[in-house]
Formats: sequence, C-alpha cells, structure tokens
Amino acid sequence: MPSQSGSTIDALLPGLALALAIGLLIGVERGWHMRAEKAGDRVAGIRTFALLGLLGGLLGTQLDGAAMPYAVALGLGAIGALLLGYAAEMRRSREVSATSTLAGVITLGLGALAATGQMGLASVGAGATVLLLAAREPLHRAIGATSEADITALLRLVLVVLVILPLLPDRGMGPFDAINPRRLWLVVVVTAGISFVGYALSRVLGERRGTLLTAAVGALVSSTAVTVDSGRRIRAGAEGPADCAAVAVASAIMFVRAFVLIALLAPLTFSRLLVLIGPAALVALAVAGLLVWRSGTHPDGVGMRDSKPPGLGLALIFAATVAIIAIASAWAEGRFGSEGGAIVIALGGTADIDAAIAAVGSLSPRSLPAPLAALAIAAPILYNTFTKGVALLLIARSRRALPGAAALGATSIALLIPILVALRLT
Repeated sequence: MPSQSGSTIDALLPGLALALAIGLLIGVERGWHMRAEKAGDRVAGIRTFALLGLLGGLLGTQLDGAAMPYAVALGLGAIGALLLGYAAEMRRSREVSATSTLAGVITLGLGALAATGQMGLASVGAGATVLLLAAREPLHRAIGATSEADITALLRLVLVVLVILPLLPDRGMGPFDAINPRRLWLVVVVTAGISFVGYALSRVLGERRGTLLTAAVGALVSSTAVTVDSGRRIRAGAEGPADCAAVAVASAIMFVRAFVLIALLAPLTFSRLLVLIGPAALVALAVAGLLVWRSGTHPDGVGMRDSKPPGLGLALIFAATVAIIAIASAWAEGRFGSEGGAIVIALGGTADIDAAIAAVGSLSPRSLPAPLAALAIAAPILYNTFTKGVALLLIARSRRALPGAAALGATSIALLIPILVALRLT
C-alpha cells in the first residue's frame, strides 16, 4: 500500500511538470529573441526561465501550507534578483525595456498557478505570453503604420463595447416591454465591430481580400451589418467590386446559416422551406461566385485607407430600426394573440431571422400549421434580402453599388415567386 507522502508527491508531479514546461517554453522564446547577444551578456536564458517556472511550481505547492511565508519570501527574492540583473543590463546597454523582467515574473506566477491545480488556466496564460512576446516586431510595425484616425475608430469601438454595453440593463422596457436596452445595443456592437474589423483588414490585406474575409466572418453574425458597412465603404470612396461581392457573399452565407438553424431548431418545416427558399439560396450562391470572380479582375491596393474611418451613425440608425420593428412585433402579438402567430413571428423575424426560426421551432405543430410556419420564416428572409438591397443603394449613393443591389434583387425575386405560389395554395 503506497504511503500518504508518496501519493501526495504523485498528485503534485503533473503540476510541477507543467510549471517546468511553461518555463522552458517561455525561455525558448526569450533565448531565440536574444540569440544575437554574446554568452554571459544575457540576464536570463532558457535555463533561467525553466528554473523560474520550476521554482514557481514548488512555491505553489506550499501556498496553503505552514511554509507559505518562506515560499513568498523565496519568490520575492527571485523577483528581486531579476530586477537587479535587468537594471544592470539596462545601464550597460542603455536600452530601456521591462519585457523580459515581466516575462520572468509571469513565468514564476504561471508555475505557481499550475502547481495549485489550475493547469488549464496556466496553459492558456503561457500560450498568450509566448504569443505576445513573439509578436514584438509585427506589433511595432502595426503601431508605426497606425494613424490618428485608426486610433479614433478603435476608441469608438472601446466606448461601445467596454463602456456602454456593461452599463445597460438587461430587461424589457418601453412600449409593450419590447425594448431590451442591452440586447438592442448589441446591434450597435455587432455593426460597429464588423465595420472596424473590415477597416482594419482592408488596411492590412488590401481592399478585396480584407473586405471579403470580413464579409465571410461577419455574415455568421449579421449579413445586414455587413451590407450596411459595404454601403458606407462605397460612399467613402471604395472602388465597389469588392464591397458588392462582400454583400453577395454575406447574403449567401445567411441562407446557409438559415438552413442549418432550420434543420436544428425547426426540422418539421425543413422540406417546405427547402422548396420556398432553396431556389433563392442557389441564386445567392451563383451571384456571389460571379461577383467574387469579377472583383478579382480589379487591382487590390494593400494598405489602402478609407477616406473616413467607420463611425457610429449608421450603427445607431440600424439599432433604431430594429427597435421600431420589435415594438411593432410586440403590438401585433398583443393585438392578434395566438391566432396571429405567423404574423407575429414574421414581424419579429424582420429584425432577426434567427429569432423567427427559433420561434417556429418552439411551437407545437398544432399551434401553427407547417405551411404557415414555413411562410413565417420565408417572409422575413424575403424582407431582409430586399431591404438590404434598398439600404445598400441609399447608404452608398453611388452607381458602384448597383451590382450588389442587383444581386440582392435577383435573390429577392427567387424568393418572392415560391412564396406567392405557396400563398395561393394555402
């Protein structure tokens, strides 16, 4: 039978091993970064960082024991030795940098964290530390290429996401309790976030690649927000083909996402919806492919700047529109009750197609017949597609937006025809 001390050691070994591995990992990055320095000129290299990680692990095993004061004193001594060493190096080299000192302190702390059993958190911290240390040159280049307008756009996003959003109440307010301030502000967050990401990617990757990548990712959240941002870019002076392609790509991804959600949340309506919106999905995919190919025939200017960074005006207008639709949906629910279920779902879905799909999926087949349920989902998809085309033209105010609007118009027609046929048969 194993002794109690032996089983305790076995329990501590994984944490100590991870602490040592973390020290080695950070040490390899620091050693590679300082590889040009002569032997003996470096305060800490691979072995020193490995020892710091191991020391942190050993200290972590004593944080709850009687030896905790000695462990804390030993840790402070190690940090003091690092500070003295790097202070001497800065005097010798006349270069001011606290990065390696902080890396050593973090290595010590992550080692202690690993030994206390929080191995997942320690691993994530080690990975983030190594990535930040290794990204020194790209980060410095990015800062060097950043303009005052870029910082202004970033500060707007910080204001929207980190300052205003946490302060808003998460409950129904206003007419019919239809307005949830936090959820409504999320519309602004999503729209502003997509605009900022698209602006940043266009600066780094070029107009075409950056815009298309933003559309592909942003459409997973909101194809409407992608369309609004594309219209803004065209009005700000973008050439147009890449942004029109982005609108078409976002619309095609919206259909793919809708089919996945229908299969998961409302499977009983899937076959009927396949007939209603399947042709439009094929049209959307075809025109997206055509516009992406067309955008590839135009030059792509890497590092191109918008004449104006993304603002919050369009995001706020978009949120106000969603609020109006939410109030109208709540009114319809109170006015028509269960008999107007399809009308209520269709109205609510004009603001959020996913909500319409989820609402249909939550109802029993008896409360809403399958043909009406399918129409309640297809109608807001038609509304969403058509209004995106109108919004693109109104925001862009340029002929350069016509191909994108035409793509959405063709998709709308492919939606409208099956819906009208289904209404005649219902």
